[in-house]
Amino acid sequence: MTAKTILGTFLLSLCVTAGFTSCGDDDIKFPEGTASLRMMNEDNGQTTLGNSDVYLTRDGNFRSGEFPIFDMGKTRGISDIGMPNFENMAPEVAAQPGHGYVVCEANDVQTFPSGRKAIAQNSLVYRFYVDSWIEDKDKNITGANVQFLLGEPDEESALPAWESRLATVTWNYDKGESATVSLKFPTADIEVLPLGNTEDQDYRLLYQVSGKTVTFYMEMNRGLTEYRFDVRYKNTYSRVTVPVDYQP
Repeated sequence: MTAKTILGTFLLSLCVTAGFTSCGDDDIKFPEGTASLRMMNEDNGQTTLGNSDVYLTRDGNFRSGEFPIFDMGKTRGISDIGMPNFENMAPEVAAQPGHGYVVCEANDVQTFPSGRKAIAQNSLVYRFYVDSWIEDKDKNITGANVQFLLGEPDEESALPAWESRLATVTWNYDKGESATVSLKFPTADIEVLPLGNTEDQDYRLLYQVSGKTVTFYMEMNRGLTEYRFDVRYKNTYSRVTVPVDYQP
């Protein structure tokens, strides 16, 4: 994962260019850690977003030479900005007051067998919101008042932490079957991608997606001692390990 490129000297950037926002009713729209930024365009100082290279052009667009930018449309603030579907990774989008945006590392996005794309749960993304334009005395646009937050993309906290070890799947010799380990999610928008050795003769730990639940189980009492999976929920995924115990 390359999210550290976005983070970098983030705190230093805040001290120089931004002030933190968190008070009153705005706590819901702009959670703790949100920063306010006077983002001047390329003709008036070219302020960049945090430690990214995202800046405002003279034509009123957000542009980056390194990161994709996603316009999430009209939002009520940072908390209202979800994750995009990562289909159209544009380096430049129009800046519009009242709109929310997402900036991420393209390398943190993976395509699942269904064709759906999702971003790694341990990556870092910028969510930012355009509050209003900044104008000079002649009413020419010189920048934008922006509020932004750097954080992980799992907005519903529905996924297990990155590289989690789930409970052990054990084989019951008396019953001739295995115990099961399940993950439950708020909706059925889930998908599983096995990692590592996926040869049929060796990949003995199976999984089933049923409704809002993923269940891991065995059909025979031999195989590897642990298995790894990427589990997608909506537009975010996490990587988990499932240990296996074959002892009688």
